[in-house]
Amino acid sequence: MIYGNIDGLKKSLLERLEDLRGLVMENNELLDENTAYELWEISTLINREVIIITDKRNEILEVGVGDFRSASFPEIDYEKIQGAKSFHTHPNENPNLSDQDKSAMLSLGLDLLGAVVVRDDKILVGIGVLDVEDDEIVVKVPGIFSLKDLRRFEIDVYSDKVSKFKRNAPKIVSDETEKAVLIGVSLKSKTEMLDIQSSMDELKELALTAEVVPVDMVVQNKDKIDSNFYIGKGKLLELKELIQIKNANIVICNDELNAVQLRIIETVLGVKVIDRTALILDIFAKHATTGEGKLQVELAQLKYRLPRLMGMGKVLSRAGGGIGTRGPGEKKLETDRRAIYKQVNILEKRIKDMQSARQIQKSRRVKNQIPVVSLVGYTNAGKSTMFNLISSSSVLAQDKLFATLDSTTRKIKMDDKEFLLSDTVGFIEKLPHDLVESFKSTLDEVKDADLILHIIDSSNPNCLQQIKIVEEVLQSIECSDKEMVYVFNKTDIVGEDFDQIYSMIRGDKLKTSAITGDGVEKLLKAIVKKIFGDTIEKVLEIPYSDSKYVSYLHSLGVVTDEKYLEDKIVVKVQISEKNEHLLNKGKV
Repeated sequence: MIYGNIDGLKKSLLERLEDLRGLVMENNELLDENTAYELWEISTLINREVIIITDKRNEILEVGVGDFRSASFPEIDYEKIQGAKSFHTHPNENPNLSDQDKSAMLSLGLDLLGAVVVRDDKILVGIGVLDVEDDEIVVKVPGIFSLKDLRRFEIDVYSDKVSKFKRNAPKIVSDETEKAVLIGVSLKSKTEMLDIQSSMDELKELALTAEVVPVDMVVQNKDKIDSNFYIGKGKLLELKELIQIKNANIVICNDELNAVQLRIIETVLGVKVIDRTALILDIFAKHATTGEGKLQVELAQLKYRLPRLMGMGKVLSRAGGGIGTRGPGEKKLETDRRAIYKQVNILEKRIKDMQSARQIQKSRRVKNQIPVVSLVGYTNAGKSTMFNLISSSSVLAQDKLFATLDSTTRKIKMDDKEFLLSDTVGFIEKLPHDLVESFKSTLDEVKDADLILHIIDSSNPNCLQQIKIVEEVLQSIECSDKEMVYVFNKTDIVGEDFDQIYSMIRGDKLKTSAITGDGVEKLLKAIVKKIFGDTIEKVLEIPYSDSKYVSYLHSLGVVTDEKYLEDKIVVKVQISEKNEHLLNKGKV
C-alpha cells in the first residue's frame, strides 16, 4: 500500500514505489546512493514529493506520495518505531527544511527528517534532528549534507539524548486542547456591518469563550464566497500546510456553511471543521443553566444540524469530541430525519408550555401594575455587571462573550417605587436565525418591557456598528418602537473618539461605568422618571356609597392621607403622571 496522492500514477511507477518497502540501506547508511537516486527519479517523473519512513536498522517501512510542495506522511504509529526517521524529496530543488517539515518532526517524534534533492547529479540532503534545550524537545537543523558527510553524521548522539530526556521527564497528561485556525472571507461588496478584521477578532473571542486556542487567522479576499470550498480550493490547500505547521486540530469558519461546504472542506483538510453558527450554539449549550434555556439550545442545535447531517462528518462521528458536540443539545445524531423532526416537535411543545406559564406570571405582573425594565446590548457590553450593581445581585459577569445566557429578573425598590429589572442574552453579528427563533419566548421579556436600557460598550471602536446590530435584532422581535435609553458603559476606558461617537446618537443617553459606579445613580433616577414620570398629588372626595373605590386606591399603594367626614371620605393620593389614568379605572 502506497500512502498519499497516487491518483493518475502508472502501474510501473507504483511497482517501483512498492519495491522500496522492506529495503535495508547499504552498509547501514541513513540513506544510500541507490535509494536517493530512485526517490529523486520517481519524484521527477510524477512531479510530486515522495517520502520513505525508516527505523533504527535503516529499513524502509513505509512509502508515501504527496504533491509538488508537501509530503503525505503514512498513517502509522510512529511511537512504536525505534529510531523512526524520514526522507522525502523536494521537487523545487530546495534542500532546506520547511516549517511544515519541522512541525511534522515534533508532532510525530521522528529522530531525523531529511529533504532530498539532486543538483548537477549531486545528492544533497537538508536534515533536521530532535534535540533537548532548556528542558524541552526542539528541532535542530545541522545543515545541508552530501551523502558522504551524511554517513559520518552521528545521529545516535541526538537520539540517545532525547530518549534519556523522555525517560526521566515526568509523565505529561495528554493535551486535549483544541487548537484552531480561524478562516474568513472579505467580500469586495461589503454586506456585514463589522469590517472583516473586527469580525475575525470577534470570532477569536468566541473561540476563547468556547475554550479553544486560536493559533492562526487566515482571511481571503473574494468577490463572493465559494459555494464548495468557501475560501477557494487553492487557499484550502495552503491552509492544509498551515494546519500541520501550527499543529492545529480544528478549523473555524467565520460564516455559516452548508452541508456540501462542510463535507468538502473536512475532506480536503482532514480535520474537524465548524462554522460561526455552530461555535455560537456550542457556547450557548455550555452556558445554559435553566431548564428552558437548555431546551431552547437543544432545539436550535437540532434545527441547525438537520439539513447538515450528510455534511457534518468529523463533528457527528464523535460522541463527545469537544467544541460543536457538547452541551444540553449534545446528541450523536445517527438517527434518521424523521426521529429528529419528532424530537424538534417535542421540544417546541415543551417550550410552548413553559411560555404559557410565563404568560400567567406576566398577567399577574400586569394586574399588579409593576413596570418592567429590560437590559439589552451587544455581548460583553457589561449588561450583567450593570444588572448586579443595580440589583445587588450575583449574576455571572465575566469578560467573555455570552458569559450569561438565561434571562434573570429582580424586583428593584427605589423611593417607595417598585419595578422589575431583567437581564437578557447578549446579541452579536450573524446571530444564528434558529437561535433567535428558539429564544423568542425568552426575548418576550424585552417585548413586554416598559423601558429598554441599551447597554453599549463605549470602549469598543465598533460600538456604532454594534448599536445597529442590536437595533436590527430588536426590530426582528418587534421591539424597535419601545421607549429606550442608550447607556454608554465602560466610560472609564474610552478612546479619543468617544465624544464624537456619543454626539452621533440621537435620543435619551447617559454615560456610566458599571465598574467604578460613575453615572449609575443618574441612571437610576432616569429609570424612575421614564417609567413613573413626574409625581403629582391629588385630593379626592369620595362618597360613602363608593367606598370600594377607596379600597382600590389602597391596592395601588398611592394613598398618603385619608379623612372620614360626615358625608364623604377625603383621600390624598400621590401618583406618577404616567399612571394617573389608573385612578379612573376603579371608579364606579
